[in-house]
Amino acid sequence: MGDVIYLPTTKKGADLSVGDYPSLTREEVRRLETIRDNIEQLLNMVSGIRNDPEAVALAAGRYGLMRMYQLQGRAAVMAFANRCVETAEIAEDLQKS
Repeated sequence: MGDVIYLPTTKKGADLSVGDYPSLTREEVRRLETIRDNIEQLLNMVSGIRNDPEAVALAAGRYGLMRMYQLQGRAAVMAFANRCVETAEIAEDLQKS
């Protein structure tokens, strides 16, 4: 659904104004993409079983945002959420074209 986004590993290390994050190795990107893809497959499966994609999306989003806040802090999680929405909007626009 999008590119892997690097976030600093600690709240103290988070300086989102700089925007100069170190590059990830191909192996790290592959590992993170695999995790992302597997989780998306599981969420899609649960959405189908429960027949309630909105509830699954809300639960997954809540878990993810709250956990990221604990690990990264407010600025990082808000920036990440905004990038996710922007990516979804871009994908939607591309599908319309």
